[in-house]
Amino acid sequence: MARPRQFDDEVVLSNALTIFRKQGYQGTSISDLTKAMKLSRSSFYETFGSKHDLFIKTLKRFDKSNAIYNFVNVDSKTPASAKVKKIFELAVASVGSGHGGCMYARCSLEFSNKNEQVYKQVSKGVGELEKMFNSIIGTGKLHGDVSSAVDSAVMSSALVATFYGLQVMVNAGMGAVHIEYAISHAIRELK
Repeated sequence: MARPRQFDDEVVLSNALTIFRKQGYQGTSISDLTKAMKLSRSSFYETFGSKHDLFIKTLKRFDKSNAIYNFVNVDSKTPASAKVKKIFELAVASVGSGHGGCMYARCSLEFSNKNEQVYKQVSKGVGELEKMFNSIIGTGKLHGDVSSAVDSAVMSSALVATFYGLQVMVNAGMGAVHIEYAISHAIRELK
């Protein structure tokens, strides 16, 4: 008879996500995971199957728990430029907070398109970010705080590039002034 689980799946997944975000897939060992998740190796394999299976689960969890999407979906009265600025600030803060930044950015650099499951999940996540920016721009045009001359598709792509570029700048040790310049420039392009 199997023993009942003595851990919360959500807690151990959250702990795994944190370590994968900090160290990446390749840089994270099973020992790192079992220590962070407070699981024995046998419980780890019994519950998650493999490191790769756990990694896919953490990617899906990251998608559901992403604070950026939650912020945008809840707050519909904030002007587009303020929403975009807040999203960029959250991205920058996620790197500096010890969480390691965006899981999708890390995965795209680490895996490229070498792993179909990871590639699909990352593509989906980046696509959702682009849709979110497109929606913000569309709503901003309706409310008059984004110029009607702005090409929504082009601007959405540029904002995605800025979102990930800001995280690279933080990781590279660029100062706050440079990061603020990049954010201000992106915001100006909306007007």
